[in-house]
Amino acid sequence: MLLYPSNKNIIALAAICLSALMFGLEISSVPVILPTLEKILHGNLKDMQWIMNAYTIASTTVLMAVGTLADRFGRRRIFIISLVLFGITSLICGLAQSSTILIISRFLQGVGAGAMLICQIAILSYQFKEGKERSKAFGAWGIVFGIGLGFGPIIGGLIMAVSSWHWVFLVHVPLTILTLLFVLGSVQESSDPQAKKLDIIGIVTL
Repeated sequence: MLLYPSNKNIIALAAICLSALMFGLEISSVPVILPTLEKILHGNLKDMQWIMNAYTIASTTVLMAVGTLADRFGRRRIFIISLVLFGITSLICGLAQSSTILIISRFLQGVGAGAMLICQIAILSYQFKEGKERSKAFGAWGIVFGIGLGFGPIIGGLIMAVSSWHWVFLVHVPLTILTLLFVLGSVQESSDPQAKKLDIIGIVTL
């Protein structure tokens, strides 16, 4: 079935918003389950701090590198790679049997999340025309992003109440698959022919 450009944009926006929701949830829903993780995985306070910090450190430090890579090799392509990485590492997080495995997988999950974030902005800017259309798209993105951050503790608590801590991470696997399907059917590829080379020294310093 052929999709009109407007319909494609709606699906593309849904994909971007879903990935923004997942990014925010993995920051704010995880603190709720830390006491449970400390008991089940026999971790200590330092382990619990790193379960949180590994994600946020990784997601912020990859922004500079991913922005350049997306400009050079295609925002859609890098977005798809970041989604696959995020989905796989979310699965590993949910199946982790030790604090060490969870910390490592959280770091890699953060890499995927940071890459998703920078690609979200670039894709929205290219996919939607400047003006009212783009403003609405960024408005929707901002609202969903805020929901992920603001309601993460409630959502994490609800998941714990009806299931287990594993699903705070595992819930992102089907969401990632759905997002990928949306991306493949709607998001346009874009790049910057004049993209600069990677600032290796800057990335390492960051």
